[in-house]
Amino acid sequence: MKCQYCGSDAALPFKCPFCGGYFCAEHRLPELHACQGISKEPLKRIIPSEKSGRVKVGRGKFYSRLIFLRNLISGEIAHVALGTLMVMFVGSSIALFNPSLMDPILLLGLAVIFASAFIPHELGHKFVAMHYGLWAEFRLTFLGALITLISVVSPIKIISPGAVIISGEVNREIIGKTSLSGPLVNLTLSAIFLILTPTTYNSVFETIVIWGLGINAWTALFNLIPFSILDGAKIFWWNKYIWLLSFLASLILAAASLMIL
Repeated sequence: MKCQYCGSDAALPFKCPFCGGYFCAEHRLPELHACQGISKEPLKRIIPSEKSGRVKVGRGKFYSRLIFLRNLISGEIAHVALGTLMVMFVGSSIALFNPSLMDPILLLGLAVIFASAFIPHELGHKFVAMHYGLWAEFRLTFLGALITLISVVSPIKIISPGAVIISGEVNREIIGKTSLSGPLVNLTLSAIFLILTPTTYNSVFETIVIWGLGINAWTALFNLIPFSILDGAKIFWWNKYIWLLSFLASLILAAASLMIL
């Protein structure tokens, strides 16, 4: 769909709540697309103040609540929360195929471990993009959410309910560093879990730590594959040496998780 202000193609158009038009990320705010619908808002309620003699302007509690709920439901927080819940369900569903993991504490631990491989990865992309002055927000995607939900009842687990959408002027280096940030977070977490492995003596905690090592290592390894829309393709395009080092690191950590398991 094309942006109704600048005419550029928008893969994920934003609908203005005031004028009803569809715009790209750069012109999604009313003030950035010369919105004509703001003037059509409900009339403001004027409340005289007896103490000061001044006039307070308000919109009414009901209207304010509607605006708050609309922003909350359609905002990034809602997308991240729903995506996290999906990933946690996938983590807990591991027990469906391994009855030995059917323990309340272990199920909660696995859910948190899977979330730890997802949330920091996406936030890594977002914060690095923002560091370079780019607009970045996490958004659920239909196909990604569908695959993640199917993974709940499938022995093969794929967690990809959405992605960070980035907009702004970029070059090869910015694209490469932004793409590297996600897998780098997973590699760091995987290395931390590897260090913690020899110190665990409780069977439940040990299982959680080993899964943390494996899930983060394999998440990094999968995303570093230099193919299509994966992070690895963009990193490889930017710097082949950095891609090779990060790919080998993820391969070593993934192999270590298999040996420990």
